[in-house]
Amino acid sequence: MTIKKKMMFFILGLTVVIYSITIGYTIYSLRDEAIEEAKKLADTYASDKANDIKAKLDEDMAITRAMTLIMQDYVDLPTDQREKMQFQLMKSILEQYPKYEAVWMSWQLEYIDSAWTKEYGRLSINCYWDNGTIKTSQERKDLNGFVLDGLYYRLLTEKVEVLTEPYEFDSYDINSGGTLLAVSPTKTLLDDDGTALGVMGIDMSLEEYSKMTTIEGYEHGYAFLASNNGTIVAHKNPEYSNKPLTVLDYYDDLDFNLMELVQTGGKKSFTIYSEELQDDAYVSIAPIPVGRSDAPWSVGIIVPYAEITGTINTTFWFMIVVAIVGLTLLTFVILRISNDIVSSLEKTSALLKDIARGDINMSNKLDVNSKNRLGQMSSSVNTLMDELNKKATFSKLIGEGNLDADFEVSSEDDVLGNSLLEMRNSLKHAKSEEEKRRWTNEGLAKFADILQSDSENLDALCSKIISNLVSYTKVIQGGIFLINDDDPSDKFIQLKGAYAYERKKWMDKRIEMDEGLVAQSMKEQSYIYLKEVPQDYVNITSGLGEAKPNVILIMPLMLNGEVFGAIELVSFNEIPTYQIEFLQKLAENIASTVSSAKINNTTKKLLEQSKIQAEDLQSQEEEMRQNMEELQATQEEMIRKEKEYVSKIEELERKLGNQKK
Repeated sequence: MTIKKKMMFFILGLTVVIYSITIGYTIYSLRDEAIEEAKKLADTYASDKANDIKAKLDEDMAITRAMTLIMQDYVDLPTDQREKMQFQLMKSILEQYPKYEAVWMSWQLEYIDSAWTKEYGRLSINCYWDNGTIKTSQERKDLNGFVLDGLYYRLLTEKVEVLTEPYEFDSYDINSGGTLLAVSPTKTLLDDDGTALGVMGIDMSLEEYSKMTTIEGYEHGYAFLASNNGTIVAHKNPEYSNKPLTVLDYYDDLDFNLMELVQTGGKKSFTIYSEELQDDAYVSIAPIPVGRSDAPWSVGIIVPYAEITGTINTTFWFMIVVAIVGLTLLTFVILRISNDIVSSLEKTSALLKDIARGDINMSNKLDVNSKNRLGQMSSSVNTLMDELNKKATFSKLIGEGNLDADFEVSSEDDVLGNSLLEMRNSLKHAKSEEEKRRWTNEGLAKFADILQSDSENLDALCSKIISNLVSYTKVIQGGIFLINDDDPSDKFIQLKGAYAYERKKWMDKRIEMDEGLVAQSMKEQSYIYLKEVPQDYVNITSGLGEAKPNVILIMPLMLNGEVFGAIELVSFNEIPTYQIEFLQKLAENIASTVSSAKINNTTKKLLEQSKIQAEDLQSQEEEMRQNMEELQATQEEMIRKEKEYVSKIEELERKLGNQKK
C-alpha cells in the first residue's frame, strides 16, 4: 500500500472515526446535560412556586393571627360595643381583601354571656360577601355539648393555628340552606393566661387557588396544589378539585407513597407517563410550610418531556448537520494536502533511513524550496543532520578522554545534547569522586602505618601525625591536643604536637577543660569549622610578616563516645567536605591508637606496681615464715614445760596421798 493510500486510509479513516465519536459523544453528552438542567429548572420552578404560594398563604395566616390578637381584647367589652367593634374589624378585612369569601369567628358563651355557665356552647358569627354586599349572621351552636370530631373542638383544645383541609360548610346566610367549598386559615383566640376564648378564621373559595396552576415557560406544563392530607386543592383539571391524590391517573404506577410524601412534607422528583398529556412527563414535588402550622401543603410541577427535549432535539439535529458538513470539508482538505505531503515524505523518509543506519553524509541534505510546513520539515531534517554530526564529534572527543571539549546544546529541550553534557559531567564527577576516594584511602593507609609505628611513644607519635597531616591536607598550621588525666583531680588539655611552615615546632602548652574552641569542640563532641576566624585567635608568621588565616577546623578525637583530644588545622583556603570526612575517620583511628597507648601505659604501670607488690609480699612471707618457726619452737618449749609441770604435780599429789595414809 502506497503512502498516499495509507494516509487516506489511516488518517482520513481515523479522523472520520474520531470525529464521529467525538461529535456524537459531545452531542449526546450535551443532550443529557441539557435534559438534566431542564429537570433542575423544573425543580427550581417547583421550589419557586412553593415559595410563591407560601408567601400568599403566610399573608393569609398572618392576617388571621393579627385579627385574633385584636379580637381577644374585646372579650370583656359590653355586648353592644363588642359586636360593633368585631363587625367593623371583620368588615374592614373583607373590604381590604376582596378575595376572601368570609371572615368568621366563634366565642365561647361562658366568656361573653354571664348567664351561661356550661363549658360548651358557642356564638358563631359570620361576615361574608353576598352579591357584592357585606352581610353578617350569627347563631348559637353546640348548646348540648361539643362535637368532639369537629374542627372547632380540635382547634379549641389544641390551641394552634392551621390551614384547614378543603371542606364544605353551610352558607353564611343561615336562611339560604346552601353549602360552600373552601379552605380556611384558622387560629385559636387566647387570653393572656392561655385560655381558649374561641376560634377565628378566614374562608377562601377553592377557585382562588385555581390561578396557581399556571407556570411560565411551558405551554402544556402546569402545577397542582395539595393539602396536607392529600386533598387536591387546585389542578388544571377542575374535576380533580377537592379529591384525593389517588384519583391521579399515574398514582398507582408510582414506586413510592405519594400521599405519605405530601403528609411528611417531603421533596421528590420523578418521571411518569401521563394519560392526560399522552406523553412522558417530569414531576417535581416541593413542600409548602404554612405559617406556624406543622401540617405543610405541597405543590407539584408537571412538565411534558416533549417540552423539555423540544429545543434540545432541534439543537441536536443542527449539530449533526454541522458535523456532516465539517466532515466533508475535512475530507476535501486532507485529499488536497496529501499529494503535497507524500513527495516530501518520500524524500525525507529516504534521508532518515540513511541517518538511522548511521550514515550522516552532509552532502545528502535536502533542498529547501518553500517556507511552508513541508519546507520547515526539510529544514528541520537538515538541522537534525547538523546536530547529529556535532554530537557525534563531541562523543568521539569524550571517548578519547577529552572531558573539557566545548559543546553547546541546540536548545533547552535538546534531550540528546543535554544527555551528552550530563554524561560528560558525570564522567568528570566520577573522576573527581574517584580522586577523592583514592586520596582518602591513600591517606587512611598512610596514617595507619604511622599510627602503628610509634604507638608506644605518644609524644613522638603525635608530632609525626600532625606533621604528616599538615603536609597531606596542604594546610598552613596544625596542632594535636590530648586530655591529660594523669591526675584525676587536675585534668587539662595538653598540646602534644604542632607543625607550621614545614618546620617542627614543640611547645609546652596547657589548656583548661573549659577554655577556648578546642575545649568547646571536645565538650560538644562535634567538629568546629570556622570561616570567620576570631580576632587575635592565631596568626601565620613568616619571613615576610604575619597574616591572619581564613579557616580553622577543630576535629575532636573520639572513640565510642569518649573524647581523647582534638586536632586543630589552620588554612588560608577552605577545607573541602571530603577532607573533613577523611579527618573524621582519621580522628577515630587516632583516638583508637591514643586509647590503646594509654591503656598500654596504664597496663605497664600496673605491671610494675604489681611486681613491686609481689616482691614486698615475698619479703613479708619470709618474715612470717621465720615468725612461725619461732612461734612453733616457743610452742614446743611450752608443751615440754607443761609436761614437766604436770609430772611434778602428779608426783606431789602421790606424796600427799601417802602421807594421809
